[in-house]
Amino acid sequence: MTATLLEPVEVATRRGAEPGRRRRQRSPLVSVLMVAPAVLFLALFVFLPAAMALGIGFFHYHLLGVGTTFAGLTNFKDALSYPIFWRAAENTALFALLMVPTTLVGSVAIALVLNGTSRGFGLLRSIVLLPYVTPVVATAIGWIWIFNPQYGVANYVLHGLGLPGSQWLLSPTMALPSVAIYTLWHGLGFDVVLVLAGLASLPRDVMEAASIDGAGRWQRFYKVQMPLLSPTLFFVAFVSTLGALQSFSQIYALSSGQGGPGFATTTLLLLIYQTAFSYFHFSYGAAMALLLVVMILVVVGFQRWLARRWAFYQ
Repeated sequence: MTATLLEPVEVATRRGAEPGRRRRQRSPLVSVLMVAPAVLFLALFVFLPAAMALGIGFFHYHLLGVGTTFAGLTNFKDALSYPIFWRAAENTALFALLMVPTTLVGSVAIALVLNGTSRGFGLLRSIVLLPYVTPVVATAIGWIWIFNPQYGVANYVLHGLGLPGSQWLLSPTMALPSVAIYTLWHGLGFDVVLVLAGLASLPRDVMEAASIDGAGRWQRFYKVQMPLLSPTLFFVAFVSTLGALQSFSQIYALSSGQGGPGFATTTLLLLIYQTAFSYFHFSYGAAMALLLVVMILVVVGFQRWLARRWAFYQ
């Protein structure tokens, strides 16, 4: 009797499994077709230009291809002996040192304040993220007016506080920090969202256990939250470092594409752009770009080395 009752079930199961097997057999081809457009796009617009830049850096390249000759490492030697290249590298490193620590401290502080569940906190999160979704060029025009030494809002606020004004973007010493202020305003919201996501993923039982054991608010933050949040903070530092080393749009907009005054805001990416597309030295610019890639890989490798030793993964 039992075998008789089970037979229809087994037959139905086998029949239902056959279409599934057929679908599983077709799935690799379907997966390839679904991924193919993205792979083709990356191949044409990312990997192929990168390979061309790698090749151009080893040649004396002319735009029309006339008279192109092999240069070996000559372009790289010329770039490393070019004083403006080292000035741009110094500005790039200084910009990263200004951006990464302030981004980490600012994003954590704002995220701790906004780490609530009421509707008001949701509105504040949207306001904090709003600058990130605005166009860089459009908002940079507004900040040029804010930084104007004569009638800008920044000096008006300083004078109201009894402090001396500044030349901001016109000052060789304040131009790069001014760009860092704008960049922090524009991009901090994204980092705050990342930290908020990290705070939301923290186990509540651990925080409650620390509170029951008598740990104060600062002790819970420093000894419990920070170690658990360390993977998120390293990711924020990684993203901020990459963004700082590859900064271009805001620097181009705030300095009118000149990188001044006196090369004060000339970073490596802006110098590469000027060399390749203003002076049409494409091979020279490609060599600088490859040197920048090497620098980025060294910095990222160092960050990964630190993350493996200091980040706490649950």
